[in-house]
Amino acid sequence: MYTNNMMRRSNSLLVVTAAALTTWASPALAHPAEQGFVLLLPTTAYTIAGTLSVCASMLVMLSLRHGGLAKFFKSRPVKIRIPTFGVDLTYLSSLFAMIFLFGLISIGFAGPTDPQSNLMPLVFWTVFWIVVFVIQGTLFDIWRWINPWRGLAHYLFGDSDSLARLPKWCAAWPAVILFALFQNFLLADVAPNDPPRLAYVISIYWAVNFAGIIVFGPKPWLDQVECITVMFNLLSRLRPVTCGRVGMPGWQAVTEAPLDTSRAVFCLLLLAAGSFDGLNETFWWLDQLGINPLEFPGRSAVYWPNLIGLYLVLLILVIIYTFAIWVGTATVRFVHPEYRLSVSDMFRSFAITLLPIGLGYHFAHYYVTFLVQIRVTLATLADPFALGWNLFGLNAVKVTMGFLAQPDTVKVIWLTQASAVVLSHVWAVLLGHRIAEQNCKTARDVIMLQVGISILMIFYTIFGLWLLASPKGG
Repeated sequence: MYTNNMMRRSNSLLVVTAAALTTWASPALAHPAEQGFVLLLPTTAYTIAGTLSVCASMLVMLSLRHGGLAKFFKSRPVKIRIPTFGVDLTYLSSLFAMIFLFGLISIGFAGPTDPQSNLMPLVFWTVFWIVVFVIQGTLFDIWRWINPWRGLAHYLFGDSDSLARLPKWCAAWPAVILFALFQNFLLADVAPNDPPRLAYVISIYWAVNFAGIIVFGPKPWLDQVECITVMFNLLSRLRPVTCGRVGMPGWQAVTEAPLDTSRAVFCLLLLAAGSFDGLNETFWWLDQLGINPLEFPGRSAVYWPNLIGLYLVLLILVIIYTFAIWVGTATVRFVHPEYRLSVSDMFRSFAITLLPIGLGYHFAHYYVTFLVQIRVTLATLADPFALGWNLFGLNAVKVTMGFLAQPDTVKVIWLTQASAVVLSHVWAVLLGHRIAEQNCKTARDVIMLQVGISILMIFYTIFGLWLLASPKGG
């Protein structure tokens, strides 16, 4: 994770030592104990129950007649009236978001050096990477309003022609590469939440992308190269309300399937990165590296293992996913040799069904971090430059992790996390079944096409719940 061993401990939910309990009782979060935590709940029973729920949803899908989900994934127009006052407010809000970002960057360079007292890492990692991510995939297109390039590009260039054009063959591959580099920074860098370091990286990233917008134009560059926009555009296809229409969550993903290959790989990268974000904190992973999780030596000691591990998880996921798709297509073509189902087409069609899993695990993985860090962020907002201010009276906000020492509270939190993982898999099952219906002529063929991907989803449910329940350290 991003917090340099400050928030890893909070995600594990229950202490294993009295020293950790003492730390949790403290009102400050800047220096939590170095011990690992173990979740003391009957998580095996919950994991079995969650997995059975996903299996049950698959069995329900088996009982449906062919095309039974079609009516559920139909969308209808919806009118959402937002006062415009004669201007496109999204461009104006984008401009203000850019100014706000520049303000955060200045705080990153000139503000407190403690990441827990500096708004740059707190806002970026807590508000942006956790809150905005979830809102974009579930509620509305918040990124369109806060994208820090759209507004400036619109007011400077309008509809003028670009200086050059991106070649069609590059698709969204540049965004895949940039997102992989972003994950390098998030999961392997020695200090991704160091305020000046983070401010420098974001400054360079903003400048490089704006230069690309000047040369190639805002829409082509943002849609193909800028990885955050590409990621949020993919997540937006999961919302029930999108593109002026409303329907079953994911209706747009089903309607627009298949993706192109680059965006399909982007979906796999997003899921793999989220999975490794949880895996690299577990006792199991640290044990593979020969590290005592209760005596974590620091992120610099695991830089290369984490970097290699990230790409190894991506490679393994691509191989397993491709094999699962091959199993399904081979089964259908064995029974119906005349069907022209290709592994490539199904690879691109079913990739979007992995996004609900990634979204659900993202929420579950960062849920505890959010519960604690949002209070730290609000408290820090009272005095962003550590000058003794008390803006908005936010100094009254108390930061405590004491609620993580209460078994009843911890149980509710873990069940919330587990429910998010399970429901996201059920969601993925529904999307997968509908996509299979669109590519097959009979109910039996729909079932056969999903043989491989269904097995993959069952095992991924088990894996996701295991990650949540596993002891964590480092």
